[in-house]
Amino acid sequence: MSVVIVNLVGSVVLGTAVLLVGVWGRRNAASLLPATLPTEHRRRKVVVYRRGALACQIAGVLLISVGVVSTLL
Repeated sequence: MSVVIVNLVGSVVLGTAVLLVGVWGRRNAASLLPATLPTEHRRRKVVVYRRGALACQIAGVLLISVGVVSTLL
C-alpha cells in the first residue's frame, strides 16, 4: 500500500511541477527573450517558447493522470 501512495504522490508532485513550469513559460515567453533580437525573429521565438510551454502543460497533466489512474487500478 505504501508503494502505491509513494507512486501517487511522486507522479502528482512531478506532474504539478511540470504543469506549473508550462504555465509560467507560456505567460512569460516574450519576456524570456533578449530585447536585442529583430522583431520578426522575436515573434517566431515567442511562438516556439509557447509551444514548448504547452508541451510541458500536457506532460504535467499526463503525469498527474497516470498517478491517479495507477492508484485506482
